[in-house]
Amino acid sequence: MTLESRRIGWELLVAALLFVPTAGHATGAPAEEGHEAVRVHYIEIVCRDVAAERAVLERVHGLSFGAAVEDLGGAQVASAPEGTQIGIRAPLGEHEQPIIRTYVEVDDIARAIEAAQAAGAVVAYPPTKQGDTGTWAIYVVGDVQHGLWQPSHD
Repeated sequence: MTLESRRIGWELLVAALLFVPTAGHATGAPAEEGHEAVRVHYIEIVCRDVAAERAVLERVHGLSFGAAVEDLGGAQVASAPEGTQIGIRAPLGEHEQPIIRTYVEVDDIARAIEAAQAAGAVVAYPPTKQGDTGTWAIYVVGDVQHGLWQPSHD
């Protein structure tokens, strides 16, 4: 796969995530009993060329990115119209590969990560407080990473 085709694939994925309404909210249907409605809180784009990704997302989607946020690994963050935050940052080390990771908002991150683990997921990062922005966790199913986010409620 060429770098250009990979970039186009990322752009299509981000576009889909930005404009596909979240479950429950789109249909007006309540969440399944005992489960929360799905709401994408944060889309994290880790890439080697932050300026290029930012330029495409600003031009295609009209997003406006702010200055780097240290609490989010130096990500430059924009807000989509429905409230989802989109962050673009460079890898934090040689070990980190480019990825788009979606963080789904949860009310109880400890309960959610336990449920993921009970269903067979591997916990890559346990619930971790992230400055004033909230608490995040990452679990892996097969070779796919999933993020959870519990916002801070001050």
